[in-house]
Amino acid sequence: MRTSIYKITLLTLVSFIVLTSTTKVSAQAKTYNEEITVVAPFDPIIPDAFKISSNPAIEDTVASIPVMQYSIMPRLAEVRPIIEPLPAVKLVAEPINKLYRNYIRAGAGNYSSLYGELFISSLRSKQYLTSVHLKHQSAAGKIEGYGPPENSRQEVDINGTKYYDQHTLTGKAFYYRDGLHLYGYKPSDFPDSSIQKDDVKQHYNTVGASVTFGSSYKDPDKLNHTLALSYYHMAGKQEAKENNVVFTTTLDKRYDLFKLGTDQILGITASYNFLNQGNSLGYANNGILLLNPFIMADYQEYSFMAGFKINVFSDTVATQGRIYPVAEAKLELIPNALKIYAGIGGGMERTTLQNTTEQNLYISPDMPWDFVYDRFNIYGGFQSNISSSFNFNGSISSSTYENYPFFITDTISYLLNTYTLLYDKVSTVKLKGELEFVKSAHISLALNGTYTHYKTNQEYAWYKPAYEFGFTGRYDMQNKIVLTTKAVFNGAVWANVPVRTIDPGFGGPEYKFVVQKIYGWVDISLGAEYRFTKSLSFWLNFNNLSNSKYYRWNNYRSYGINLLGGVSYSF
Repeated sequence: MRTSIYKITLLTLVSFIVLTSTTKVSAQAKTYNEEITVVAPFDPIIPDAFKISSNPAIEDTVASIPVMQYSIMPRLAEVRPIIEPLPAVKLVAEPINKLYRNYIRAGAGNYSSLYGELFISSLRSKQYLTSVHLKHQSAAGKIEGYGPPENSRQEVDINGTKYYDQHTLTGKAFYYRDGLHLYGYKPSDFPDSSIQKDDVKQHYNTVGASVTFGSSYKDPDKLNHTLALSYYHMAGKQEAKENNVVFTTTLDKRYDLFKLGTDQILGITASYNFLNQGNSLGYANNGILLLNPFIMADYQEYSFMAGFKINVFSDTVATQGRIYPVAEAKLELIPNALKIYAGIGGGMERTTLQNTTEQNLYISPDMPWDFVYDRFNIYGGFQSNISSSFNFNGSISSSTYENYPFFITDTISYLLNTYTLLYDKVSTVKLKGELEFVKSAHISLALNGTYTHYKTNQEYAWYKPAYEFGFTGRYDMQNKIVLTTKAVFNGAVWANVPVRTIDPGFGGPEYKFVVQKIYGWVDISLGAEYRFTKSLSFWLNFNNLSNSKYYRWNNYRSYGINLLGGVSYSF
């Protein structure tokens, strides 16, 4: 309503103003009057107009762009991340397995077999570790057609280790006894002789001790050192005796000689091996001095070792020295999966009563001991982890020996039931392979094999098989039942067997040697253990399941299938 009134008022006011102005103009027009008189001749000419003389044109110009130079001053942005602390994860403490201080295992079987073993050990300690091991095993069965084969083995081991801040002291004392009978003869071949059991009885006693003191520095720049001293005395029934003292020291330190990014190790190993050997023919002293400086280096996937061995040896006849180069190179083709290596080496050792009886217990009391020289040895191989469960290793080596020992029958023995050593120059080529499968702690399988080719001046490499295979397996069913298996397969060997020809009386019998083949053999064993409780178990072992009556040495036949069972207890 107010808007309408406003419009009407405005319209009225405008109309009033217009009417008023019009009236005033009209009044003035009526009273205005003007007269103009022009006196001049009339000339109707239009003057020329002034024209612009400039013409339009296009100006084409090039704009110049100045070259600008500038630089950016870098400035570090100060970004301060704020990390919120996370709450610590609470881990449940893993239970510590209970350790038992004592473990005893005992059993019996056919062939009047007896077995007993005791382990005593200290519990967890950061300062020391001690242990005692006792073992007895014997058999008194009969082997038809041969002498009495009764045998036994006793072992006593006492070990101790003391841990210091930067050193470790280790000591060991031991006693071993092997009791046996030289049963490798047929009583029917000696009808006129009365052979008693004590006549073929033999035993070897070994007692000794060793001590080792070594550094365990955490600082890599310090001089690492190890000192070791060992002694043993070994004696047989018939004046065969041996005393051995060995002192060994190793020093090494890290240096950065070649600027490879990793330190190299310079070191030296020195030892002196003194040996006193005696029998019914007398005693002899001999020794071997070893100096072995070396350097070791790592560069990325490569590893190297180089050095040489200086051997100085002496006996009652002469003193001589020999130098052997030593080198090895490794290449990791696939990290943590495949590694190949190759090297050369050499060395020497002395045949002893100890290392000989480890191969053959049925030896003559008067042995021709001598030095054995590994003149040159070259080898190569690989180590691989096919997967987290499979390991496969292989190697090949070639060696040249001087004074390599072979066992042959000793014709001095009337019963021809002992062995002596025959030395010869020998070259060998050896192939080895190992395959292992491990699936957690419950199942493990291992297969290994060796093939060796011997080249010798003898007709054959006496008692040396061309191939040897071994298999072991273990299966643990829920920590309740444990099954084990073991198989050994040896190839055929050749023996140089003496055959009595005539008995000239006072001069003694004469022999001719005949080459005889001893066929290969297989020995398969199975074992089972039932864990009644965590500390009490019952076990049963079957040995030589094939019941093979094989020979490892001429006229030394083995037992057939045998059974051994018993109980084990931890406390």
